[in-house]
This record gives sequence, C-alpha cells and structure tokens, in this order.
Amino acid sequence: MNEKDITQIKESIIMPSEMADTLLQNCTQSRIKHYRYSRYSKICAVLATIFCIGAAGSTSLAAYNIYQEKQLVVFMDYDLTQEEIAAVGDTLAQIPDITIHYVSGDEAWEEFKSEFLTGNAELEEWADSIDNPLTDSFNYEVSIRLGANTEAVREEICKIDGVRLITTRRELKE
Repeated sequence: MNEKDITQIKESIIMPSEMADTLLQNCTQSRIKHYRYSRYSKICAVLATIFCIGAAGSTSLAAYNIYQEKQLVVFMDYDLTQEEIAAVGDTLAQIPDITIHYVSGDEAWEEFKSEFLTGNAELEEWADSIDNPLTDSFNYEVSIRLGANTEAVREEICKIDGVRLITTRRELKE
C-alpha cells in the first residue's frame, strides 16, 4: 500500500482525526532498520547453544564412564586354598580408596539363579536339582571411590599373587 491508498482509506472510515493522523503517520513512516550486529548475536546464540549441548553430552558420557568403571570384580586362581583367598582379601583391603566384598561360589550361584532363572519354573527346578556349577567362581567385588584412579587400582590389583582376572560388572553381564 502506498500513501495515497492509506489516505483514501482514512477518509472513508469514520474515526477521530487524531487516530486517523496517527494511523497515516505510522503507515507511511519508514521502517525501523535492523541493527547491523543482530545477525552476529544470532550466530553467537546458536554457538552458545551448541556449546551447552556438547558440554552436557560430554559430561553425561564422563559420568557414565565413571560410574561404570568404579565397580570391579576380582577373580582368583581356581586352586587357591581358603587361607590364600583370605590373604588376597587382606592385600586388597590395604589398597586405599576401595571397599571389598567377598562373594563365595554358592553366593555367585544364588545371584545367577535369581537374575537369570527366576520366572521360569522349569529352569528353577533344574537349577535346584544340579550341583553348583559356579563353585570356582568365588571373587571379590571391589568398589572404588569416585575420586580414585581406577586404572591405578587395577594395576595394583594385578600385582597380587593369585589374581587371574579383573573385570567390571558391566563386562560380566555381557
């Protein structure tokens, strides 16, 4: 619309003269120009958003890795006596920033049955009728405090005589 069209519309509509003049003035006034830096602020906003999303994603990944790797399972040689198993436990207990829990073969079998065989009556009955196949699966569950270096703890555990395998809880389930 141009000024002539707006003037005709103004004259054909009944309205107070002040309102008509304001309407004409607002419609014919040149448009407010955009600030020349506004596109840069939009780019900055997009980059800030990308940065925040990236930071949140990497933080989540780091937290996931921390919590997954802080639970280790230490398996010992099959031919160890109870005294040697206790000695391994005593050596583990001397490592700073960890707590340990001994899991016997019977306890490992009960945990396996409750996790994988519960809900299937036929499998539960079969599991109760056989001897424990996990008698040699005794282990120590090791919880490492969040501030500790998991790799350094693993290296220290590897040096203990009688240790055959160190794994994470996640790897065990796979």
